[in-house]
Amino acid sequence: MAGVRGMLQRLAKLEAQLAPRLSPIAALYGSTEAFAADCMAEVEAGKLCGTDMPIILDCLRRWDREGSWDVRRATGNGVWRR
Repeated sequence: MAGVRGMLQRLAKLEAQLAPRLSPIAALYGSTEAFAADCMAEVEAGKLCGTDMPIILDCLRRWDREGSWDVRRATGNGVWRR
């Protein structure tokens, strides 16, 4: 019985390692959309650029959706290690 419990614990650890990680923005704000809502509120308040911010938010949504925020860690091109 102890062997089965040990296997289940190892399986749970493996599944946790394989689960997709949250992007830094999703980790801080709960989701990319919550971050976008905060940014758009600041655009309306005049604190952020109304022309650039929607474009930046679209890029960040794609960055989050495609998982490209984690590519540097996975592959790297040497520039980031300098």
